[in-house]
Amino acid sequence: MKIIEINKNNIYLSIYRGFLQIKEKTEEISKEPLADIDSIIVSGFGISYSHNLLAKLCELNIPLIICGNNFMPAGYLLSHCANYEHTGRLNFQLECSLPLKKSLWQSIIKKKITNQKHGLNEVGDEAKDFVRIIDKVRSGDPENIEAQAASRYWKRVFGRQFRRDFEMPGINSFLNFGYAIVRSCTARYLIACGLVTSIGLHHHNKLNPFCLADDIMEPFRPYVDRKIIEMKVKEVTELTPKGKQELASLLNERFVMEKEKLTLDNCIKQTVLSLLSSFKYKMNMIKFPEFYDQRS
Repeated sequence: MKIIEINKNNIYLSIYRGFLQIKEKTEEISKEPLADIDSIIVSGFGISYSHNLLAKLCELNIPLIICGNNFMPAGYLLSHCANYEHTGRLNFQLECSLPLKKSLWQSIIKKKITNQKHGLNEVGDEAKDFVRIIDKVRSGDPENIEAQAASRYWKRVFGRQFRRDFEMPGINSFLNFGYAIVRSCTARYLIACGLVTSIGLHHHNKLNPFCLADDIMEPFRPYVDRKIIEMKVKEVTELTPKGKQELASLLNERFVMEKEKLTLDNCIKQTVLSLLSSFKYKMNMIKFPEFYDQRS
């Protein structure tokens, strides 16, 4: 599946002889065959489009996803004609059985807690109790082992004085921003794959249009935590533009997934594709990157 992301500013997108033509001012910087593109994500600013391109995207059923200032999808352009691929994927998602949803959620939470354990290992905490906690996670996590792990995790990874609070500055503001980066990346790929982000596996809230993104991003949260530890963030540290830029660079760091070193951005994409396969084949096929062996 080929997903084109336009993240540079002041880009002009047009069509030229069956190609998506990408220009910066008058200079062509890239050209992609439209026949090979599954979707286009636009997260840059000052982007302009030719009408012919938009019409051709509709004709070829290629979704154009528009992101807002927070890099979350704000809307998307779809063909007025029926898109059997989009409809088929929606049906796969709607037909997902409750046992499969619970199995997927179990895998997600086990991976999240496993990654929290690795994070604790890196700050010198053996976290032997987390091995037992991981084994307790059952299908659907009915005992909410996720919350039990979190209550042990926060003070041990960031210090005894730390308290997770969305409204507080310092480490909490870094966590909020880092998680928002991962959430927006997850949401973009979910929509690009034709999935409805408001239909979650576990999260459900009629006021939240990104429940599925909140589900899938859970195992990636400890990657943000580790990045913040590496940045040596303290409770008094202010989140500056430089800090935001460093946090955003996490998406470009490499991790091992299926014996291949990929950027975290591409790892999230592969996880989303494995979720799509799980829906399609009605079995738990979800995959995640390894916590170790990155940055080389």
